[in-house]
Amino acid sequence: MTIPSGNTLTVGVPDALAAAARRVLVVADRTPAWDEMARSLQADGVECVWVPPTATPADVARDLQRCNTALVVDLAPDAVRGMTLVSACRQDAHSSPVVVVAANPSIELSRRLRLSGVFYLALDPVSGEEMRSVLASAFGCLARKRPDTSMCRARRRVLIVDDDADFTAAISTLLESQGYCVSSARSGKEGLEKLRAESPDLIVLDVMMEDDWSGYAVNQAVKFSQEYECFRHVPILMVSSVQTSPAAQFSRAGEVDMVTPNSYLTKPVDLTAFLREVRALLGEQDT
Repeated sequence: MTIPSGNTLTVGVPDALAAAARRVLVVADRTPAWDEMARSLQADGVECVWVPPTATPADVARDLQRCNTALVVDLAPDAVRGMTLVSACRQDAHSSPVVVVAANPSIELSRRLRLSGVFYLALDPVSGEEMRSVLASAFGCLARKRPDTSMCRARRRVLIVDDDADFTAAISTLLESQGYCVSSARSGKEGLEKLRAESPDLIVLDVMMEDDWSGYAVNQAVKFSQEYECFRHVPILMVSSVQTSPAAQFSRAGEVDMVTPNSYLTKPVDLTAFLREVRALLGEQDT
């Protein structure tokens, strides 16, 4: 049995598709291996919706967001198109889990995918059992996102994790003046607790708080720990008095990716540059 040809994503999916549960969008060639994967998932109650080659990145991101589901991208057929789709979906459907399948990914590719916030990187060939387990976790993360109709949730939410009360007050005022909803934490531990409680759209993170490595530990937890896998999509803007960025400071260390945020700025902060980075990380047009 194969997935019927009608189970192919088209631009502007109907409302019935958006309402369906346990449905995953798939960007992959219809090879025997992927048809077998689809049969395996279908037996577990997961329907595969094949994304046609004609779909643009914007189409896929929009439909992924409407369906409130996960995306699986196989990089083998066209790595450039696959990465373009991943980037578009991480920017425009940032709360939707993206699973990437790649054969022998380079260290640089793995790094790019990790920093982009992909939910899971699977090595090809991936077994049906592994994919079922990954998608079960992805669906669990989606189910835990509680709808919130408050005005604060309607705005983009920024979490500031910094023990400098003056800096936090100044940056909070700046961000609130730009329409963002802001909360704060004074330690890495409190920051991770608020991350779970509030699901922010962006984290502004200091390095030295309860100890000299607190910020790096938070970055590692968010980007790599299974405990926080539901938040890997949240970009991190690290702002510190340490003048050398983690990527440069630890360039020779094997664990450099674990301490490297999405973006890095130094204190005292150039407010124009800060707002530009915030908008870029949130996928907003700079004004």
